[in-house]
Amino acid sequence: MKFTGTAVYRFNHELPGDVLSSLQSFVEDLNRQVLGDGDAKVISASASGDVLRLELESGRRLKIHNAALRIRNHLEGTWGKTYRLGVREVALEGVVVELDREYSVSVKLPYIASISSEGGRTRILLVKLGESEMKKPLLDRLLKLLEDKEARAAWGGKAEHWVMIRRSSERTPSYTEDPNKLLESSGLIKRFSTGQWVYTPTFYALLKPLADLFVEEVVRPLGFREAMFPKMYPLEIGLKTGHLKGTINSMLFATFPRSYDISEFEDVIDYMSITDQVPIEDLAKKLELPNSFLCYAQCEPFYWFFGGEVVSDEGLPVKWFDRSGPSYRWEAGGIYGIERMVEFHRIEVVWMGRTDQAVEIRNQLLEGYRRFMDDVLGLEWRWAWVTPFYLEQSGEVDTGGAEVDINQPGTIDFESWLPYKGDRGDRRSWLEIGNISIHGTKYTKPFRVKHNRGETVWTGCSGFGTQRWLLALLSQRGFDPSNWPNRYREKVAELGVPRPVSEVTYPGSEEGKAALNQLVSLLSNAGLMRD
Repeated sequence: MKFTGTAVYRFNHELPGDVLSSLQSFVEDLNRQVLGDGDAKVISASASGDVLRLELESGRRLKIHNAALRIRNHLEGTWGKTYRLGVREVALEGVVVELDREYSVSVKLPYIASISSEGGRTRILLVKLGESEMKKPLLDRLLKLLEDKEARAAWGGKAEHWVMIRRSSERTPSYTEDPNKLLESSGLIKRFSTGQWVYTPTFYALLKPLADLFVEEVVRPLGFREAMFPKMYPLEIGLKTGHLKGTINSMLFATFPRSYDISEFEDVIDYMSITDQVPIEDLAKKLELPNSFLCYAQCEPFYWFFGGEVVSDEGLPVKWFDRSGPSYRWEAGGIYGIERMVEFHRIEVVWMGRTDQAVEIRNQLLEGYRRFMDDVLGLEWRWAWVTPFYLEQSGEVDTGGAEVDINQPGTIDFESWLPYKGDRGDRRSWLEIGNISIHGTKYTKPFRVKHNRGETVWTGCSGFGTQRWLLALLSQRGFDPSNWPNRYREKVAELGVPRPVSEVTYPGSEEGKAALNQLVSLLSNAGLMRD
């Protein structure tokens, strides 16, 4: 790796003759005294008026921007005292980065003017960098981004590596139809918008008991306490967690009006009053640029809450969960029923502690999940260790064999077999219904969570997607309560199932009305239907 370029220093007045006549010795002093402990050096120097130009060359140890700033500080200290010269401006021009391999990345990257590769080397020309850009680790980030892009390309476009680590015994399903079709045709759910549904009281009476059962059987017994998190986050939060850089294509964004004065919207209101249509482009002009995103991972406020705080052993571990509102993800063409939605609900379990505590809590939750899926719901399931491509490429995780070390940062996905989608041997017949992660210091570092005795603080999270879990249960057990697991049927009975909506035009088909009548009959015969 090699950097070349010109550092340009502009002073508060013209350079004196003594400076102009001693540039050669000045360069030698810089290389010996200022840059001597690095791999950077000044090749040549020129000066005119109030401007000094230094041709620089550097390597990986002392990159060119750091060398230029080190020289700036030296100039302020020496020429400032001797000649009362102050550096008004410093910039880097014509910086070329030469790398010892060929890269195939886009020239649209920030601060890059052009990229060319030839003979096993890559030459990157940067745009002019001012002092503010030089003080930021832009070059380090740029080089890391190049490596990440190449690694992603070499990975073949996959976001993660998948290794099955455990599965349940095979179970004979008592139902093989698609529950999504019955739920919609019978009117238990009604499509509100793309990926959004209105859930009737009848459907909710099937969904809520499952969520409550999970909290009662798994979450609360492990000492987790319920909290309430916001569901719209500032962009800076997504930048710190990394979601903006990793999943921006599936996030939904929000903003605020430019003014609270309703008169500012009078023309838009008038247009709607006359045309009964919303003038989208005119409305957009009255809104601020996107400054927030809707809840994506649900756990972000937990890390923010402890950001900048100092924790102690007495206060650890911290174990919370949140189920106060929806999450949002844009899945484009994959949207279908309650299987894949834009708006969905889940129970998010989050924790923080020392390394040993974080791993122990995760293992306790894993056992709770296993028992819940096996003994409480009787589902056919499997777990998979999913390794992000960048961990695989860096050699941090060995997934070449059947065994993986799950007591390290990473994620375990929970998948359930959906019989209506096909044979269990087909991976497309399995649906991820939740996951559990240990983050290591991925979030405690950027949010600057400290321990009062210098211990390493880790976090973890786990998401229970309520609609997907219900879909998994109905896919394998169907709508006949006699086939439901006992604890779930008892929980539904405690709440009771309200009689569904049945109007002249709703459900909208004879097939749907017949399905609804059959459902009412099954629930009534089981003693679950309430008027």
